[in-house]
Amino acid sequence: MKSLIGCAVIMAATTGCAHAADWPMFMKDARHSGLASDAAPAPEAMRHLHEVWRIDLPTGISASPVAADGRLYIAAENGDLYAFDLATRRRLWLYHAEGGLASTPAVADGRLFVLSRDGYVQALDAKSGALKWRFATGGEARYAQVGGYGLPKEMGPVPDPWDFWLSSPLVADGRVYIGSSDGHMYALNADDGAKLWAFDAGAAIHDAPALSDGRLVFGALDTQVIALNAATGAKLWGFKGGVDAQYGVLVGVPAAPTLDGDTVYVGTRDAHLYAFDAATGARRWTYDAKGSWVLTTAAVDADSLYFATSDTGLFVTVDKASGAERYRVKTGVWTYASPILIGGRYVAFATMDGVLEVIDKTTGAPVWRWQSPEGAADADHLIGADGKFDAKILFAPDQQLQGAVEKVKAMGAFIASPIWVDGELIAADANGHVRAFAP
Repeated sequence: MKSLIGCAVIMAATTGCAHAADWPMFMKDARHSGLASDAAPAPEAMRHLHEVWRIDLPTGISASPVAADGRLYIAAENGDLYAFDLATRRRLWLYHAEGGLASTPAVADGRLFVLSRDGYVQALDAKSGALKWRFATGGEARYAQVGGYGLPKEMGPVPDPWDFWLSSPLVADGRVYIGSSDGHMYALNADDGAKLWAFDAGAAIHDAPALSDGRLVFGALDTQVIALNAATGAKLWGFKGGVDAQYGVLVGVPAAPTLDGDTVYVGTRDAHLYAFDAATGARRWTYDAKGSWVLTTAAVDADSLYFATSDTGLFVTVDKASGAERYRVKTGVWTYASPILIGGRYVAFATMDGVLEVIDKTTGAPVWRWQSPEGAADADHLIGADGKFDAKILFAPDQQLQGAVEKVKAMGAFIASPIWVDGELIAADANGHVRAFAP
């Protein structure tokens, strides 16, 4: 195993990637399938995944890693964007943004694109890290609500401690599509950053837009789901989900949509996952998560949809045509990282207690499991005897919510989604460790 101490990542969104093994944007492609097309290892090999290298960064990581043209890019919360040679793990370059990076980069046509917390979309040369251009949004911020989580209104807007991400860019046909806390979805010229159009959604956008058949689909933090004409920015349809005006808890769409043929799938914080007709926005079916947020972007294959819940601690597979549940796996804890499909045989997912797991995608049978040393140690005794987060500890009357979330992150929590590149499962945790596992 090799360990490097260093830098943070870059961003990448692309429609054209160097080869099929690349993972150049959030959930791999423009429609967010989460599907790794490499041949799957045999079950015996997959059961013996082991750590083959590790990079240790001096910062937290919320954005998912991406890989293209033999390079690994990692965007970190300290504002550093790192590029590593995948074969040697040698750091190729470091770019420092003035704001933290919680936006998964996108790589396309030799450039990297990412959004920083100080309100700039930035385009870099993918080989050198040199800045090509930057575009100023109206400002980025964590979602906050007066009276949020039942706190006194005189405290002012309460920042949401679970609002981890900014919007991640999507690059297609010479355009960069990205949402902003300022309430707009932007289309920018990929060559020079010039604004082509901006759509005002009226609420912060922190998810990654998805694109298919000329339709751009995204969610906003007031539980809107919106489809636009990607060329013009004209609205095609919209949906408004649940609103929690009292506490600001059961509201919002931080999960990126998944586009699959004529259907849009998207999970929400109003405790549902919805399937919509991509052309009209008509609702086809709804999965009831029984009061739990659905924060993961769903992976999709020919028959099924794969996603996880937070409060109810489940990994769920449903029939993508009907929404009928095929099986569920109990994780016990929250899941924020989105699942991925490997070689048509396996699903990999990662949870907030530092667990990385691979299961058989057809049956849900366990194949392999790993847990971070910090998660296994559970120094703050956050996991109860039932395998769930202990609410009496996390949400004690004298426990600040933000502090409780920091304790969870210290377990090696996976906020970033894993990727599969050239036969390696790569995952970055909230403590700044980037690990690769291979058979």
